[in-house]
Amino acid sequence: MTTHGDSGASTPSPAGRERGAPTTHQTLENRVFDAMAMLTRTTEDFFERTAGGISAGLRRGTASPLFVLHRTGPLRVSQLAEELGLDRTTVTRHLDDLESRGLVTRQPDERDRRAMVASLTTAAQDFLDDMRVRNRALIRRICADWTREERAVFGRLLPRFATEGEKVFGSAQMPDAARPQGRSRGTGRG
Repeated sequence: MTTHGDSGASTPSPAGRERGAPTTHQTLENRVFDAMAMLTRTTEDFFERTAGGISAGLRRGTASPLFVLHRTGPLRVSQLAEELGLDRTTVTRHLDDLESRGLVTRQPDERDRRAMVASLTTAAQDFLDDMRVRNRALIRRICADWTREERAVFGRLLPRFATEGEKVFGSAQMPDAARPQGRSRGTGRG
């Protein structure tokens, strides 16, 4: 016997399934969670290697301000912290490291000299511009055998899923025992 849940995927009903036997169909939710886990592992590794390519020994958590600044342009440290979901002290520590490597500069904000604005150096900008070109080529390679319609649908739905997922997963309550200690949102590092 087969049932259809909200996901529209077929799964054996409990009566038709042997205990411990693998199910032949996964629900949409399980497939999405499995894909999210695989994508998380893949992207964490990719960003770790990318950070090391920018500067030897640089870690992805410390490099995360570079990716935001490349996307947004110069930002106040407080705005950068908000974009990253980190406190200003952590972002300042990251910027100290990045500045010592010649990847960012900080200047007083012209509108409020008490605030600092972080910017990419030319070297960091050039590296990240080249990285964007390489990344686009990789994405084209991944989607090479997809139809135009599949690419268009994916291009619409993935950002939508990511935006909605940030709202839902970001506010989801975890049991106290499962809550990680000392981790900051956005970097995977405490």
